[in-house]
Amino acid sequence: MRHPTQPIEKKVAVVGCKHTTKDLILGLAREGFAIDHCVTISPEKGESQKVAGYHDLRPFLDASGIPYTLANKYSLKSDEDEQQLHDLRLDLLIVMGWQRLIPDWWLRSLSVGAFGMHGSFKPLPHGRGRSPMNWSLIQNRTLFFTHLFQYLPGVDDGPVVGVQRFDLTPFDTAHTVHFKNTIACVKLSARHLPGLLDGTAARIPQAEGDASFWPKRSDEDGLIYWTDTTTDVYNLIRAVTRPFPGAFTYLDDDRTRLLRVWRAIPFDSHLLWPDAASGTIVEAFYDGTVVVKTGDTTLLILESEGHGFSQSDVGRRLGSLDTPRKVWANLPS
Repeated sequence: MRHPTQPIEKKVAVVGCKHTTKDLILGLAREGFAIDHCVTISPEKGESQKVAGYHDLRPFLDASGIPYTLANKYSLKSDEDEQQLHDLRLDLLIVMGWQRLIPDWWLRSLSVGAFGMHGSFKPLPHGRGRSPMNWSLIQNRTLFFTHLFQYLPGVDDGPVVGVQRFDLTPFDTAHTVHFKNTIACVKLSARHLPGLLDGTAARIPQAEGDASFWPKRSDEDGLIYWTDTTTDVYNLIRAVTRPFPGAFTYLDDDRTRLLRVWRAIPFDSHLLWPDAASGTIVEAFYDGTVVVKTGDTTLLILESEGHGFSQSDVGRRLGSLDTPRKVWANLPS
């Protein structure tokens, strides 16, 4: 790795397959760090594994002169991957935009270790597990703690090297929180890479007794229940919007009329339609935006996919097909 102030003999790679991976590499370059290698996956693998926010890094890496390896499997659980990654003889990994564990055989081969990001609205070991940024937006949290931590064979349980907190505002979405988290990753990596490479960085063990875990979210968990409050519906939409599959509903409560809602905002609590049922489209405008009655007030849908709204849609309803609501037990709080 090229270091901004001193020679470094160790070989450093970034592992990832998203826009955030590219932004991390560019951010480190601005700080004076040049990585030696990148491990990523092909577009075919990204599609087959349903990687949210997948980005083909190959054109960028080719243009930047950064060597790269395409993994055979996203899980890295193949003899081919074990052989080709061992052959790279890497010392340190920075993992960003890779939603899989790093196999133990690769961890053991690294002279320094593998390091990545994990966070929640409280410091680790609170909120290990899946989709912590999405969950934090759904719960309307106002602060997020991103940690640079060492990968161990377990789930987000390695020692912490550094932490950076940032705001979750009412205007943030999954998209903008990714921006903030990438900035935090660049700052933490640039701050602690010198110490990791020369062996002086502190690695603080987590307090195991206080651990809590976020459960995995699936595409179907984006279903909108219009009897919920406007705040709850808004938080769901902004939490699962792009690069994730998006919140969805059904026009006329018809299974064949699925509608993706990418962007919406709370509308008003004084302009009321007391006789309208939740999910009713109570107003429509010239630009295709519509006002929908929620469990308490109204929501303005600004961007959706699956139907072009017009004035003729006023009075139609959006529904959830009477789908039973999933019960999430023991969520971190």
